[in-house]
Amino acid sequence: MSNISVAIIWHFHQPIYTRPEDNVLPLPWVRLHAIKDYLDMLRHVQNFPDIHVTFNFTPSLLLQIKDYKDGRCTDRQFLLFKKRTEELTVEERIEVLRDFFLANWERMVEPYPRYFSLLLKRGKNIVEQELPSIAQDFTVDELRDLQIWANLAWIDPVFRIDIEEFYKQGKNFREQDKEKIIAFQKKIIDCIFDEYKKALEAGQIELTTSPLHHPILPLLVNSNLAKPSNPNLSIPFEFSHPEDATTQIAEGIKVFEEIFGQKPKGLWPSEGGVCQALIPILSSLGIEWIATDEEILARSIKISFRRDENGVPNHPELLYKPWRLDNVKVLFRDHILSDLIAFVYYSWNQKEAAKDLVKRIKQIGNSLPSSDKFIIPIVLDGENAWEYFENDGNEFLNFFYEYLIKEHIPTTTISKFLHETEVKNTLSTLFPGSWIGANFNIWIGQPQDHQAWQIVKNLRDKLIAKNITDKELWNRFYILEGSDWFWWFGDEHFSLSTEIFDELFRLNATWIYKKIGEEAPPELFSPINKKTEAFSHQPIDEITPVIDGRITYFYEWYNAGYADIKRIGGTMQRFAGLFSIIYCGFDKKNLYIRFDIVNHDIHTYQYSINFYKPMNLKIELGKSENIIYKIDEICEIAIPFSLFAVEHDWVVEFNISAHDRGTEIDRTPLLRFHIHLKHASLYNWTV
Repeated sequence: MSNISVAIIWHFHQPIYTRPEDNVLPLPWVRLHAIKDYLDMLRHVQNFPDIHVTFNFTPSLLLQIKDYKDGRCTDRQFLLFKKRTEELTVEERIEVLRDFFLANWERMVEPYPRYFSLLLKRGKNIVEQELPSIAQDFTVDELRDLQIWANLAWIDPVFRIDIEEFYKQGKNFREQDKEKIIAFQKKIIDCIFDEYKKALEAGQIELTTSPLHHPILPLLVNSNLAKPSNPNLSIPFEFSHPEDATTQIAEGIKVFEEIFGQKPKGLWPSEGGVCQALIPILSSLGIEWIATDEEILARSIKISFRRDENGVPNHPELLYKPWRLDNVKVLFRDHILSDLIAFVYYSWNQKEAAKDLVKRIKQIGNSLPSSDKFIIPIVLDGENAWEYFENDGNEFLNFFYEYLIKEHIPTTTISKFLHETEVKNTLSTLFPGSWIGANFNIWIGQPQDHQAWQIVKNLRDKLIAKNITDKELWNRFYILEGSDWFWWFGDEHFSLSTEIFDELFRLNATWIYKKIGEEAPPELFSPINKKTEAFSHQPIDEITPVIDGRITYFYEWYNAGYADIKRIGGTMQRFAGLFSIIYCGFDKKNLYIRFDIVNHDIHTYQYSINFYKPMNLKIELGKSENIIYKIDEICEIAIPFSLFAVEHDWVVEFNISAHDRGTEIDRTPLLRFHIHLKHASLYNWTV
């Protein structure tokens, strides 16, 4: 078909997973997607010389691939894989059983009999407390096989011919097999940049980028830009820093240029998030074109792209043309075609899915005038979708490219099309929105989002007030503006890694406060997603424990409220893991607090309790008068109510800090307990 060209953009993105001053990433997704997606997606294109596509790499991903390549970072799962199986501690065996099945079970576990049998032995539905007993039933050989299969399953089928003996063997692996797999992973990661440079020089692909840490750019320009698409949205703050949007774009371009040797002509704004105020910023930084979603165009020119029974929109001559806004060209992706690949076709026969997609493209072409040139942008995530496809989507991609060639449907890069085609359509305005519903609700629509944005705002204000110019500190701050944190805050999305995202966000903010010599606010020590908070178990009746630092009798703390710190992963410092469980109870005279320490000598440290409700009060054990406490096997503390000047019903909020010779090494989340002095047992039975 001579009147249309298909412009495919495969978008690659991972947020920064590092903790400050720590090169061990808590999540393995950069490494695992590097051995499964980034290079093999290029290989598929290279197998079809007539196919041209665009690959968009976010700078945050490029930086982490480079760190893996140069040996400057690793991840926790890799270290557990690398460790000799017989040397795994009890805790590490539990960790392996918990985290080494993090893959699509249907597509990436069940096809491999040994891997699947290990999953069934562990159990598909477990709770954390069951893992210690389950771990005892796993032999060293089974755990070693699990270590290895958790890596083999992520190596793309395109590359497996070089290590096919492992897939044929299936089980009873040896320690030296790990070294071969580690070397093979490194080989893939090491050549990613070079292979893309070669393809770029050959002219078959275009490479583009996104803002540095993947922020929603319009929300940096002004948070109130979320309101045109959601007039009822109430935002209890205003964040307006277009200079941050400028920096995120400029620094992203700089990272891209350092790795690929040239500046990008195009940019995919994070989540397709655009607004009119971005255009002069982009133009000043040399960006020639951007892409976003078709719903943005519909709202910008006030029409609706309704689809017929074949999926062809009305006004296709408007949708499938680039538009100009000042000096920047804007293209709008076909939402339906993009989402069919991302969310629908994985459940189809792959050959039939590819045929259906190409048929839809042809129908769109037939609806357009043959006398003009049009472009059909297909833009979507180029990594996560394939976990849901059989054989990592290899057959689908091969059939798709093959059918495009067979049906004489040309593919193009966007810069090539713009170079060859005059852009005649002009936009007078660009509606603020993203690829999801042409709004920003996911990133600023819920109370948890607001809390996180308030943390970002307050910290930025503090950096400005203290005239901080240190580039490392500001770079760590810009990480907090990234979209991924806000994607997981609230209840729109769920992941087994949500708590880690929550913790990383707060840990980065806490580190900045520490570096600038400021006390981190208490909200940074409590999860933002309230479903993971530590204060769900409230006191059920009065207690009067013996303050002797021991569990004097079994039911001594039975009626107290408690927070299982280990369970929620709540400790925030790099030393993380000191506190185990916190109890809080009361009688008519005293508030009682108990904390337990695991894997460390409880007598090594000094402790303080920092109260925020019902009043600000800091109690340092051993220094504060009128406080009775004892540290032996556990720490038990009695605090008279007279210190708080409270009456019958109130809320206590506090955290506990541990210090080593004046340096804070660990802190609990913010804990909240309800104190009901009148008829406590009756109250708690009736709520």
